[in-house]
Amino acid sequence: MRDARPFLGDLTVLDLKTEYRSLKENPVRDFYRPCLLNSIIYKRAVGYFRSTVYNVIGASSIEFARRGGRTELICSPEMSEEDVDSIALGYARKSEVIAQRLTQQIDFLMSSEETAFNTRLLATLVSLGALEIKVAVRADRKGLYHEKIGIFLDGIGNSVSFKGSANETWSGWHRQGNFESVEVFCSWREGLEAERVRNHTAHFDALWSEDDPDIEVFSFPDGVVAHLKKAAFKDLDAVDPKDATSHEKRRTPLPHQDAAVSEWLSRGGRGIFEHATGSGKTFTALMAIRRQAECGKPTLVVVPSRLLLDQWASEIRDEIPEAALLLAGGGNNAWRAPHRLKGMTGADTAHGGRIVLTTMQTASMDAFRHAVIDGEHLLLVADEVHQIGSPQHARIMTLNAGSRLGLSATPIRYGDPEGTRQIFEYFGGVIPPPITLADAIEAGRLVPYEYQPHALNLTADEADAWRNYTDRIRREIVQQKADEAGARPLSDKAKMLLIQRSRIAKKAASKVRLACDVLKAHFEKGQSWLVYCEDADQLAQVLTILRQEGMDPVEYHSKMDGDRAATMLWFRSFGGILVSIRCLDEGVDIPDVSHALILASSQNPRQFIQRRGRVLRRAPDKQVAVLHDAIVVPVSAEDEPDQISLLKSELVRAIEFADHAINKGAGAELRDIATSMGIDPEGLLNSGLEEDEEEA
Repeated sequence: MRDARPFLGDLTVLDLKTEYRSLKENPVRDFYRPCLLNSIIYKRAVGYFRSTVYNVIGASSIEFARRGGRTELICSPEMSEEDVDSIALGYARKSEVIAQRLTQQIDFLMSSEETAFNTRLLATLVSLGALEIKVAVRADRKGLYHEKIGIFLDGIGNSVSFKGSANETWSGWHRQGNFESVEVFCSWREGLEAERVRNHTAHFDALWSEDDPDIEVFSFPDGVVAHLKKAAFKDLDAVDPKDATSHEKRRTPLPHQDAAVSEWLSRGGRGIFEHATGSGKTFTALMAIRRQAECGKPTLVVVPSRLLLDQWASEIRDEIPEAALLLAGGGNNAWRAPHRLKGMTGADTAHGGRIVLTTMQTASMDAFRHAVIDGEHLLLVADEVHQIGSPQHARIMTLNAGSRLGLSATPIRYGDPEGTRQIFEYFGGVIPPPITLADAIEAGRLVPYEYQPHALNLTADEADAWRNYTDRIRREIVQQKADEAGARPLSDKAKMLLIQRSRIAKKAASKVRLACDVLKAHFEKGQSWLVYCEDADQLAQVLTILRQEGMDPVEYHSKMDGDRAATMLWFRSFGGILVSIRCLDEGVDIPDVSHALILASSQNPRQFIQRRGRVLRRAPDKQVAVLHDAIVVPVSAEDEPDQISLLKSELVRAIEFADHAINKGAGAELRDIATSMGIDPEGLLNSGLEEDEEEA
């Protein structure tokens, strides 16, 4: 029970500095906890709140509540799906659909050993009235609410406010988390400090009262509060303060992850993890990197995109916070400082664990590679390792790393045997056993799915263009000299012509009408649909026709106007129809997608396997996914024989999708189409080409 005796506290007894930095001082020990335990009210407005903060200040938060203390928390709705704080996603729309989703998320969090205790602690504080949470979003919906201020108030009129970079998370306050700093202001110091405290307090109170015209603040749905309270402890006496700090932040590896690292080590620290999307291959690699860091040795991690750079940085900070981390590429240029890379990659273990995380484009630069100290002491990890086989990125493989680890759901470079050979020679073979999509579904790492193919035809003009490209490709191939086996290699020009021809099918005009028909027939409010387009022109056409039919789609791509992060946040929170380009390829994680319509059908199995895996990611309220696929077929084999090669490549993807779906009828229909066109469906071979993305 909460202590009935009044506790007033006295903040003036504390000897507080004007600022705290996490690597130079201990801000939790010297600032946060003393202030909390000498206050009766704690007001906090922050970009991110995660209940992992209780791993740092849990015992103090319990004591604060026992003394009658109250916390008023305002935060952004950007929350981790694995965190109880994601319950805040529903504040911005008080609908039954959202309330139901939040209730399911609470149940999901309570079912996990990793999140259950902090969920129950948070629920207990809410139930006892010791904690009230509200969520803030910008009124114009163009960005995130991301400021970070806090105010401690004692019972005799004194206040301490602070402002800085720290979020209300484990990483924000723990000394092994991020490098953070906060500036501190005390009301009794008068002058500008007292003025800052007054301004911070007035601003917070305006937000809390929901009176700020620029920021919308929402209260928690009553039904979800009631459900959350069901998870609460009976009272604070039932909470063991030791449990509040005993729960490790690090995840527990699964059996297949332990086995993969052990096998990799037995092979001399060389090999490739061929693990399906959703199987946790990033975390598996982090297990190997942590071993390296614990020995004081350096690791070089290379990724193909800036998006993956950001995601890896977050994972590394969460799982290996004790290691020094240097980012390179994607706008991060600190590596260019004299001797910076030398110190971060040198063999001297006295420097401790070090991780250099870089994009492949930066790592392939001469200036970068020449500054790296390679040798037996270095571990090189390549995410989406197939991309390192491109002519530009292959330069990275000149580095002589003693340990090497590649990651990919599909490490083969299609249409590029030379690039594939280089990858396997450098990294070693696939570490057995590979983790397939079927394995991931069976293990519950991915959800099962329904597959709905939709056959359509090229227009007459598109068929003519396809025929013209086919003739040009044939002439180009004939000009090439045959090898000893009689095969004629594809020239760069032939490869480019093949890519250009494939885009005729990807951008087929009838796909736009198909998108409208499918969504009109199947979209229901509360669902999360992703429509995957080939390029900006097709995206614009789809948006236009959907809006003409009274639907309300939103767009998402790298060149869009407005805030991409806010758009993705809104979609993850409330669902709807997201029309996108390259949103299902490497690095983008949208687990809440319930339905996908793929218009830009790739003939490269790596790409379509990757896209499918993204849609099948698990989410708290997601039991099954539905995949709609546009399949281009000839009008007839006799009238359009040049399109038979197109149909074969389309069927390779479609039959692969259908064979792993829960509705087996789709596969039978596709085999009927193949047979009617004179194609043996069991003898199909893929001829896709690798199309690399060069991204800083």
